Amino acid sequence: MSIALTHFAVGATGATLLLTYLPVRTRYDVPIIIASGGWALMPDLWRVLPLYQGPVHTLSNSALSNVFWLHSLLDRADPRDSSRLAAVAVAVYLLVALLYAERCRDGPVVAWLWSQRG
Repeated sequence: MSIALTHFAVGATGATLLLTYLPVRTRYDVPIIIASGGWALMPDLWRVLPLYQGPVHTLSNSALSNVFWLHSLLDRADPRDSSRLAAVAVAVYLLVALLYAERCRDGPVVAWLWSQRG
């Protein structure tokens, strides 16, 4: 079972990759990325809100939870709640976020900085 940070980072990475390569531009990119990270956490909602413990807990252990950014696959891949996997997921997210930021610009950042040197 992966820790929540891993699930959130995988969900945010998925949305950022979609926003990077789909030919759609929106000014709501940050809320979409945050909502996607929250979407990846939905099968573990029963841990926070005991009201939903019955149906959501059964969803968390089923193959249907893979709809939530491969939630059950991550839980099976990391049974010991490894912080190393969370660190790798966050690092991949940061690299994808840099890629997204670079693709959203009109020109490369390095070329702009070089032209400012004078």
